[in-house]
Amino acid sequence: MKVPLIAIPLCLLASSVFSQGTIQGKILDSQTKGISYASVLLRNEPDSSLIKGAISDDSGNYVFTDIPKGQYYVEVTILGYAKNYSPVFPFSGTEKNELAAILLKEEDQNLDEVTVTATRPLFELEQGKMVVNVANSVSAAGLSVIDVLDRSPGIMVNRQSNTLSVLGKNGVVILMNGQRFRMPLEAAYQMLAGLNSSDVEKIEIITVPPANYDADGDAGFINIVMKKDNDMIGTNGSLTFGQGYGSGYNGNMSFNLNHQGPKFSWFGLLSTTYVDQVQEWESFRGNNNGFEDIGIDTYSDRFSTRKSINYQAGFDYKLSTNTIFSGLVSGYTNQWNLSAPTITEANFSISLDTLTRMTTVENNTWNHIMGNINLQHTFQNGQVISTNVDYLTYKNSNPSGYTIMNYDESYDLIGSEEFRITKDTPINLWVTDFNHSMKIGESVAVESGLRATFSEFTNTVLFEEKLGSDWLIDSNFTNDGFLEEDILAAFSTAKIEFDEKTTLNAGLRYENTKTNLTTVSGEKLVDRHYGDFFPTAFLSRKINADNLVQLSYGRRITRPTFNEMAPFVFYSDPFTFFAGNENILPTYTNNIKTDYSYKRMIFSVQHSMDNDVIAQFQPTLNEETNTVFLKTENIDHRQTVSIIVAFPLQLTS
Repeated sequence: MKVPLIAIPLCLLASSVFSQGTIQGKILDSQTKGISYASVLLRNEPDSSLIKGAISDDSGNYVFTDIPKGQYYVEVTILGYAKNYSPVFPFSGTEKNELAAILLKEEDQNLDEVTVTATRPLFELEQGKMVVNVANSVSAAGLSVIDVLDRSPGIMVNRQSNTLSVLGKNGVVILMNGQRFRMPLEAAYQMLAGLNSSDVEKIEIITVPPANYDADGDAGFINIVMKKDNDMIGTNGSLTFGQGYGSGYNGNMSFNLNHQGPKFSWFGLLSTTYVDQVQEWESFRGNNNGFEDIGIDTYSDRFSTRKSINYQAGFDYKLSTNTIFSGLVSGYTNQWNLSAPTITEANFSISLDTLTRMTTVENNTWNHIMGNINLQHTFQNGQVISTNVDYLTYKNSNPSGYTIMNYDESYDLIGSEEFRITKDTPINLWVTDFNHSMKIGESVAVESGLRATFSEFTNTVLFEEKLGSDWLIDSNFTNDGFLEEDILAAFSTAKIEFDEKTTLNAGLRYENTKTNLTTVSGEKLVDRHYGDFFPTAFLSRKINADNLVQLSYGRRITRPTFNEMAPFVFYSDPFTFFAGNENILPTYTNNIKTDYSYKRMIFSVQHSMDNDVIAQFQPTLNEETNTVFLKTENIDHRQTVSIIVAFPLQLTS
């Protein structure tokens, strides 16, 4: 028999169509009648990710076509019925699979009293923290994370210095998805300024952190929780530009790309910033040296530019249903350049007045790279173990040059001098930790862990003065230092649910710190070895559906930063110097906080008591040379009382 040629491709097409994988079934009620318009979801068994969705027809039938090979189950929901699932089943990807009917049971409810559940409030209290639900905020659309923080209770954003403070304190630690950013706050600020709020689920403001967090940072933690939509399998990204003009041009760009897969997911983020600023600096100092009154007036226009690049790349890989391996690489380059012509007038009650014109040219460049690997495993009994290893390296190069012209009170040149300062500081850190969590019965959850942080840096400062055509080293301001700081920590916390309304979370952390600062020649500048306990406690009581009361206590430590301890000297003018202080001590803080929420209104009061407070730019006068050194110093104590009232105001629907 002859077959028309046109029939051959038609037969092939039909064969192809009928060989595609098909999954179908039926949704029935308790009377075995078909349920129409039910939401039917086909999910991947290992990670519950959504493969396809369908709506049941008038007879309750549903069908999924073109389904690849895998392990699946079906989820069914519809208003008025309890959600139900099919058993997990294997699928080859080519056959037609007819599933057993899925029965739905009616929920016991009066349809005249249907309760519509609203979205989460903008602000809400959780144990020990305030949560800003960014994903539920219409007002956050199109903003950066920095913009959202600027609108969050208790947070102050300083856009001039690119820093953050919480409840009036500057010791803020930034986290993302619970992982700490071990970078200067100015660099973390730039990364958050380039991050779009549409990628953020919520922001947690933790002013009294529990014992499983590091004990340093007296202001607490800000945790940025990114969105994780496991139903969105695929690749997406965004590109954001920002342009502006203040005292100079400001521009930024942010690009992120991420891929969510059933087993392997990855993401990348790149942001750049350029800021051109003009700052006006004025200062006056008056003193008496025992012989005459002296007045020093300084005026300066500081022309500065800052260029920064921040990047991140990471991945998650599911080795099995219960084991996840992840990695992260991040870093930044931040270059700050300054040109500052300065005029200083020295007025003496007896001696002749002088005028000095100084030009400062400074470059401050920071480079940073961080690598992280993480392994987490969940056992069948619910226990979870995880381990992290981080390596971080920084390099700071900070050369500066100064040209000084001295004039008498008749504005005649009486002399000039030129000098330069070179400062190089490489920093290296290793961080490793191990954590374990488990449940004891239905009401007690216990978490314990160990952490070790090993850091070192070398700080070399070279001061040279030009005499004729030669540059000579000035030993009074030239120095070098080598710092090693090791921190070993252990913690344990227990969360106890006494009943549905009362919860206690108590923990204890121990940190042992060893700090050694020496010169390259071997001279010891700092040799400290100390250990401290840091207890925390959180009590929460839900009085009823509208009223919640919390009480929190925590002890913290703020250790001096490398820059605050590193021996260095910078000129502001011929009579004013900025310098490091190797003798600075850590600050200890005790925090007590109470929170009360009524419906969507939150009222919080926190009292902090700091001892040996680290205070920057404290002046010390040298009467012989009539110069002032601005150093970081310890002041005896400080008390801070903070009050927050937060509530959303909805004008219309």
